[in-house]
Amino acid sequence: MSQSHAYRFTDAARRDRPRRLRVVGIAVLLTVAIGAAAWHPLMTVAAHNSVTILGPSATSLDPAVQADAESAQVVSQLFESLTFVDSAATVQPALAASWEIQNGGTRVVFHLRSGLEFSDGSALKASDVVASWMRVLSPAKPSQLASLLDGVTGAKAYRDGTGPQSAVGIRAKTDTDVEVDMSSAASDFPAIVSSSTLAVVPSGIDSDSSLLRPGTFVGSGAYVLKALTLTETTLTANSHYWAGAPPIATVHLLSSPGANGRVQDFQSGDLDYTPIADGDATWIAYDKILGPSLRVEPSPSVEYYGFNTTKAPFNDVHVRRAFELGIDWKRIVTLMSPAGRVPATGMVPLGVPGHSSTDYGPVFDLASARSELSAAGFPDGAGFPKVILITTGGDFGQLEGAIVRQLHDNLGIDISYRAEGWDLYNSLLLSDAPAIWEMDWVADYPGANDFLGLLLGSGQPNNFARWTNSDFDSAIKSALSSTDAASMQKAYDSAQSIVKDQAPVIPVSFGSGYSLVAKGLLGAMPNSQGLVRYAGMSWASGS
Repeated sequence: MSQSHAYRFTDAARRDRPRRLRVVGIAVLLTVAIGAAAWHPLMTVAAHNSVTILGPSATSLDPAVQADAESAQVVSQLFESLTFVDSAATVQPALAASWEIQNGGTRVVFHLRSGLEFSDGSALKASDVVASWMRVLSPAKPSQLASLLDGVTGAKAYRDGTGPQSAVGIRAKTDTDVEVDMSSAASDFPAIVSSSTLAVVPSGIDSDSSLLRPGTFVGSGAYVLKALTLTETTLTANSHYWAGAPPIATVHLLSSPGANGRVQDFQSGDLDYTPIADGDATWIAYDKILGPSLRVEPSPSVEYYGFNTTKAPFNDVHVRRAFELGIDWKRIVTLMSPAGRVPATGMVPLGVPGHSSTDYGPVFDLASARSELSAAGFPDGAGFPKVILITTGGDFGQLEGAIVRQLHDNLGIDISYRAEGWDLYNSLLLSDAPAIWEMDWVADYPGANDFLGLLLGSGQPNNFARWTNSDFDSAIKSALSSTDAASMQKAYDSAQSIVKDQAPVIPVSFGSGYSLVAKGLLGAMPNSQGLVRYAGMSWASGS
């Protein structure tokens, strides 16, 4: 997800911008891993029936509309999907009690739990699942993450306006059975439907906007929306939730810290967990009081730079290769990025199924870079046109400044850069991407295709590079239709090799962040999408 579900961006304390895009302009994506570490006896503990969290606020509460990591964090509490994935990337039942893979992997049948209800007590049926997914595909306004359903028979043609709705392979066979036909074997589909984009909404949501407002809100998740202001989103437990009302009755989501900052707010007990800046983590790790509350939060995300491959000069692969080879990307990340980020070894992050043991990250080779630039007709940078690197984010200028300096020193190329607000930035990426742009993408579901096919496949909505390569598309198709892990990995490796050679994008870093967690707060563990299920949180007995 870019800071679009699909953007999913991470490290909110580091960048106030969107990611999932679930690319997301977002503040931090809050994910906290709670272990069994000792807690300092002086740490403040909040009331047992509530928790206060700094970070996530949604640009939209509609699963089909939201496309950033912050929104996904909130939406996933209010609306439930058929499945969810845990911190070990294992697919678990949610609204669906079970599922079957049939016809050699080309059909998936989900069996819903009996007696499911929306938060207002009305019945939740298989037809609601079908209607929710068809909203995502609606050709009038498809979701930015509608491509999650591209493997479904007829889905892509329908959302593109070239095929009928009746041909889409999603059907309610009974009130509790949803049958999905796939265009090829797709054993990862149960993981795909864990995305918050594919959560189930009530049938009247398009005609009655009040269903998304406090007081009249109707959802399918563990919480309902109680209040929404510029500074706080307040959630309360849903008594009709399939798993029963969650242990913590009220969740206060604050959009910004107090005047004294997030660390002081945590120390004073005003926050129960909060992301913190990497710089704060370096000293907190050695602090006797705060140290035990510090958590490292690996994130299934990749930061990458991309080119608009439809326009000069980046329609020339030699230019793109010059930028890939002529900048020491790994050194820049090591020296300039926060401590939690590491140089990327490809587009698929660490911990995501399909991550390769082979390094497909950029290699610094100045001689080859200068040769590529000469082949493009710009020897030593002579005659290179003016281009602007556009990005968004709170720490903008650190990596970008180093990139601009290396291009000048190494290749004789002078470019400029500027930041834009998230809304405009996302609009530019979707309509007419800048010559050079930057993105952080967080997993919509734990699978390599979320970082490859969805971001670089021909015609995909989030392919901001507008890149088309038939060999890459074939490799992705082969991976998705593979029936064994070795063949799938080989196909994904082939796809990454093509990306490295053609350089439509340059993967730069894999992410992680830091949080402070209050004494006794259990279960706030990030899953393989970087999201915390608040329904799984509780306060330890006696804390």
